[in-house]
Amino acid sequence: MALLRLFAKCCQKCVFCSYPREKESGRAAEEKLSYWLKSAAAVKAPLIQISGGEPLLAEPYDLLKLAAFCARLGRRVEIQTNASGISGRFSETELQKLIKIISGSGGYFNINFSADTPGSDLKITRTRGAFARRLETVKKMLSQGASVRLTFVITKLNYRRLEKFGFFVVKELKGVSWVQFSFVKGSGRAAFAKKIVPRYAMAAPYLRRALAVCGAAGLKCEVDHIPPCFLGEYYRCHVDIGKMKLGSPGPHLAEKEKLTECLGCGLYSGCSGPRKDYIAIYPGAGLTGAGIYGGLK
Repeated sequence: MALLRLFAKCCQKCVFCSYPREKESGRAAEEKLSYWLKSAAAVKAPLIQISGGEPLLAEPYDLLKLAAFCARLGRRVEIQTNASGISGRFSETELQKLIKIISGSGGYFNINFSADTPGSDLKITRTRGAFARRLETVKKMLSQGASVRLTFVITKLNYRRLEKFGFFVVKELKGVSWVQFSFVKGSGRAAFAKKIVPRYAMAAPYLRRALAVCGAAGLKCEVDHIPPCFLGEYYRCHVDIGKMKLGSPGPHLAEKEKLTECLGCGLYSGCSGPRKDYIAIYPGAGLTGAGIYGGLK
């Protein structure tokens, strides 16, 4: 996969943002359609992730042209979005065209959806009205046949609501292709921030209950950025398991590292270890689950 960041501007102020606008400058030359097309043309990976900031803040014509160009190159296209800024910017026809292009490429919309209520969402996004706008947009996308992945970023502010989020998705967002529960990265606004980054052991029980809810409803789930030894019987949901078994290269190898606590764990061969930025906050990582599994199956 290849990440194509259009710009830093966004319509939310998420506490966990890895690329906050206030920490970026000097990108003006990169925030043009001509630059995006040139960057996309150089990509050899089968999947292009169009991201930001918030990519749906791009001019509709520019985003449609970029997405169509990527699709013509034979690349799958992923749009990484919070889905709260599209209202009033894209006409119904433009949204339908974008969905058609993304679907035709075999791609999908990856929507950051880290809350099940407006109140919880406000704590995370610090943006009033974002929850309602996002919910409306996701339902509209699903009704038009879009492939939608939801990404719930697990933080100290929302991990206790993981199970409730599972019930919310199952009830309110039927048709979602899958959900990824992604433990917050200790970077950007969350760098060295214990008030945002919880310990793995704190969040893990709630995460397992959410996986149980989704699994019972037949909803596919993935997990990333928390070692699989914390997932119990759901360790196969971890995205690194397959990557490590296949020996696939990728950022998971650079962003994470195994510790001495990992030695002897039955999941050792299928795990990349905890994130390095997590270890910087919690040395040793508290890998109490290590060693309890008999091996990968």
